[in-house]
Amino acid sequence: MLSLQIQQTGDLSILKREIPEDPEDKEAKEFVLAHGGQNVVMNNPELVEEFAKKIHLSMSDQVMEQMQSNMEEILEENQARIEVILKENTANAVADTIKALASKVREQEAEQRLTCVQCDKEYRASANGPEACSFHKAGNYSGGFSCCGKNAPCSYSSHRAVHHCDHPYTSFYDYVSAITGYTDTVEKWATIEETNLMTDTTRKASVGKLLRWRSFAARISEPLMVLRVGTIAHDSPYHFHVYTAEALKEANTAIQLGSKSTVIFRSQKEEDEFEMAEWTLNDAGVINGIKLTCRVSTSDTASVTWVPINIESASKDGEIKILSKAFFKSYKPAEPYELPETRHKGFILPAKAIRAIREFKPRTSLPLVVAPQGRMVANMLGQYVRNNADKFQGTLRFFNKSSPASDKYVIIASATAEYRFVGDEKYSQPESFTFGDIKFPATIGPTQSLDIPYEVIVRRDEEHASMMLTCWNWALIALHRPVRVRFTFKDIEDEKLVIIQEYIHQPTNRLSVKEESDLLFLHIDDALEGSRSCVRIKRADDESHVINVNGNRLTVQDLNRIVYQAEKAGQSEYDLNYGRDSGSYKWKAWALVDLSCRRVYGFKMLLERGSTSRKNNSVAMGYAACPIYESHVDEDGEVVKETEMRPIRYADEKIKCPEVEVTDALKVIEDDGYDDEKPLPPPPTAVVSIAAAAVTATAATAAISEVAKATSSLDTAVFSSSMTTLEKRLESLDVNVARMATALEKLVDILSQ
Repeated sequence: MLSLQIQQTGDLSILKREIPEDPEDKEAKEFVLAHGGQNVVMNNPELVEEFAKKIHLSMSDQVMEQMQSNMEEILEENQARIEVILKENTANAVADTIKALASKVREQEAEQRLTCVQCDKEYRASANGPEACSFHKAGNYSGGFSCCGKNAPCSYSSHRAVHHCDHPYTSFYDYVSAITGYTDTVEKWATIEETNLMTDTTRKASVGKLLRWRSFAARISEPLMVLRVGTIAHDSPYHFHVYTAEALKEANTAIQLGSKSTVIFRSQKEEDEFEMAEWTLNDAGVINGIKLTCRVSTSDTASVTWVPINIESASKDGEIKILSKAFFKSYKPAEPYELPETRHKGFILPAKAIRAIREFKPRTSLPLVVAPQGRMVANMLGQYVRNNADKFQGTLRFFNKSSPASDKYVIIASATAEYRFVGDEKYSQPESFTFGDIKFPATIGPTQSLDIPYEVIVRRDEEHASMMLTCWNWALIALHRPVRVRFTFKDIEDEKLVIIQEYIHQPTNRLSVKEESDLLFLHIDDALEGSRSCVRIKRADDESHVINVNGNRLTVQDLNRIVYQAEKAGQSEYDLNYGRDSGSYKWKAWALVDLSCRRVYGFKMLLERGSTSRKNNSVAMGYAACPIYESHVDEDGEVVKETEMRPIRYADEKIKCPEVEVTDALKVIEDDGYDDEKPLPPPPTAVVSIAAAAVTATAATAAISEVAKATSSLDTAVFSSSMTTLEKRLESLDVNVARMATALEKLVDILSQ
């Protein structure tokens, strides 16, 4: 027993354990103690014989020899033998185990390795099991799996080498998308779809010939039929399978043996809402086609299509038949619809400038011509725009018209700028003004020019500044009143040049206006900030849609859904739930439903101030007619015009145009005469005129005399000398006339003050 235990456990400490005692062992101990101990008994044969008789045993001659032998030596010998035996047995066992493992590894290496379509890992059939494969049911969107929201796999199954639709897995959607997402992969034989007008869910089924496994791939030579039923998603029942001719024959055999039903797939058990595909059989019980069925609860009937097929070649075998087609019944209106007029309450911004920009001539006695380089602009030049002030910018070109021989230079010593709103009584100082890189004094030589750029910053009033608007290419302060900037340049003799530049707001490029395709254009304007909020209803820009309600395009199916839901709710003024509150404005839209003709005949929109607006002082409500549409499609997919006519019934409108706050009319001052040129007053005395006339007459007489002298002689030298004298006299005359003009201007200024 000890040897067996040691062999099984490999534990040699068993030899050191105490030996169990029985009643005979106890009796022997008592006998030994009663006769003087173990040594006395072992050396006395008589005592040993007495004890043997007592326990009814016979005593041989070898008993004394065995008792006197050394037990420790015997145990050591036995232990050594046991260890040798154990080592031999263990080595043999290990060798056998290694041989078995090596044989198994060779068998596994020889076994075919497969790739699982669910987890994309290699596996062997011998190692496959019910939970050998782990995967997700849905795709990875935005860094997470929609089936569980975790990265770790949430589903387990056996490995599969071929795509299937027994249960959902992530890679299946990529496989299906590569086939169904393109136009060159499948030759469609039949497709049916039905949409629930209450829930907007779509039931669909289709069958066709598989041409390619993915777009632009090589064309498949083997005939394959692809069947799709339902919406392919992890949380929706679906069927998607590619059938070979062999698979069709196997399905036919299974039906004939009774192991399978003719129903291939049905999404739901309910009779009023499902999609289904089923085999059809001929009189001989052989599959001769596929019947596709879609039904939604909002339709009176189901849409059913039959596709004949040949199971020998996995191909279409004849004409497709539409057995039934569900459609939404509407009626032709007996007379045209008339819609109310658009209503608008509140201020309307002008669509164009209040008038043309005026040009003012420079006022100066200096020999300078000033030519503005374009019109004065606002908040256009530079890297930034302030939200509490407006910048007026431009360039003035100064030209010294003095002749080159005069050597008359104009030195501009200083320049200032002031601004005024049209209607104000005086000019004011701006916050700041600069003249580019020009450093005064600046010198302009005869027939030379100088470009002086300017920037005048005018701070907004408190109300406009609180709006914190950054106005690129336009000035908020000039929204309703023209602004004029007056520049004053002085030379070193304190002679002035004054020029005025005017800025008028140009709203053409900033305000939205009605377009040609608009059936309805509503807008409300903010007079304070010069902005416009608008909504539109437009004609559809493609054949698949009927109308566009401020960016929401509606199909015939959408209009039918509106009518159906309006009928169920008993409301002919149907809220489209398209509205939006952007803060500064908000809008809503309704469809007007004719419950008699079962059609949408118009749309109503309301545009008003939003939740963050300062005042509720503007609102607009308008209507747009819905184009006449046909809701019935025949078996060939062609639109059928409604012929049955019914009297019209207008919608019962509950929403009325709201009232707004009454505000004071905006005062717009277009122009004034403050900067107009004033006519020169009559001469205050005759002395100045007489003196001027005398000087002029004297100079003219002298000039004529010189000309007469020169022309009376043919001598060239005399003539040349006379001409030189004449030129000097004429130049002196110009100087005298200029001085007189300056004196007259100063006199006029004194008299006008």
